Amino acid sequence: MLEPGAWRKRLAPLPPGEREPALVELLRADVAAVLGYPHADALPAGKSLADLGFDSLTAVQIRNRLSMALKLRLSAAVVFEHRTAEELARHLLGLLDGEPAAAAAPEAAGAGANGPERPAYTLSSLFRTVSAAGKPVAAMHLLVTASWALPTFTAAQGREHALPPIRRSPGRSGSRGPTVVYFPAYHPSLASNGGDFPRFHRAFRDDLEVLEFPHPGIGAGAAVPQDRDALARTQAESAVRHVGGGPFVVVGRSAGGNVAHVVAHELENMGRAPAGLVLLDTYHITPDNSGKDWLLSLAAPPPGDSGPQDTGQSPVAGNDDSALAAIGAYNRIFLGWAPEPVATPTLLVRAQRPTAAMATSADADGWRTSWPAAHDVVDVPGDHRTMMEEHAETTASAIRTWIDARTAKGDR
Repeated sequence: MLEPGAWRKRLAPLPPGEREPALVELLRADVAAVLGYPHADALPAGKSLADLGFDSLTAVQIRNRLSMALKLRLSAAVVFEHRTAEELARHLLGLLDGEPAAAAAPEAAGAGANGPERPAYTLSSLFRTVSAAGKPVAAMHLLVTASWALPTFTAAQGREHALPPIRRSPGRSGSRGPTVVYFPAYHPSLASNGGDFPRFHRAFRDDLEVLEFPHPGIGAGAAVPQDRDALARTQAESAVRHVGGGPFVVVGRSAGGNVAHVVAHELENMGRAPAGLVLLDTYHITPDNSGKDWLLSLAAPPPGDSGPQDTGQSPVAGNDDSALAAIGAYNRIFLGWAPEPVATPTLLVRAQRPTAAMATSADADGWRTSWPAAHDVVDVPGDHRTMMEEHAETTASAIRTWIDARTAKGDR
């Protein structure tokens, strides 16, 4: 997990001549993680930072990561303002060197003129504290309550708030296969980090195009959807604009499967039904399971966990209060939701193993996910997270096999 100020502490003991190379190495690793490369050495040589594929969303994501790692206030366009990692490193070191000594020092318990100062609490600090105490349900309720303070947009305003998709896989030139319209989970690791399991997306690289549709308000965007109708219409219309007239399959992971389902339903109403709907270990939240810590831990994993190694994500990354509140908004608008019947062929991909939290919980008998609407089921190796990491290729293969079977039957 990347702690606030972690890079600042790492650079502090180094001699002046070693600080820039060390920061460049850290920067390149973070850029690779945000853009979906397996490691820094996989970044294309000779390209400027701006030419590596940053868009408005990923630029904000890298800014958030750098801001947290160095405890600096940075421009959202910082990655576009410096041509190379070396130039950006020199800029950041200049900001650190130019700080007053008191500002650069770690926070002390501090005493003011009138005695000990009261600590300043933020939504993100409270969320981390409650999560660290092993109370994921209470932590998520905190975000849901805070979400009422956010600006919202209606279905009619959706186009101006829709975020452009991120092309996670280019697909094969001339391929007639469907485009994958992918909705990631909305959880704290996406509040300030880049993308959702690039190893999974790379499994489609030589075959299908994958477009990941970010959730407005999480990571970027000034407002969140007012309700499910606004969410469904915004993302459905955005999907149609970007896939054109070709076939496509809607895929949602974990809580992102809720979004995928309502989008598929809206697309049917628009007369542009997808060829299929795939739910990757998506849980339907009901009154019977909404208070279970093992289930909510999927959305708010404890800070002691190292997070998805393939993505470089920290599981509870939130130092952005508005993004965390936006996560609460998405959870709130699905409270009490019953999935609408859809005609689109649907596949539920289930993990074969429980997570550690599920395995040690006294009330986790029903840990395996199910879905109330008609669907096919396939079980894949791994747990809720590892099915997208070390078992990503197997998971992607199961999806492609199902898509091919639908195509062979002529299902649309």
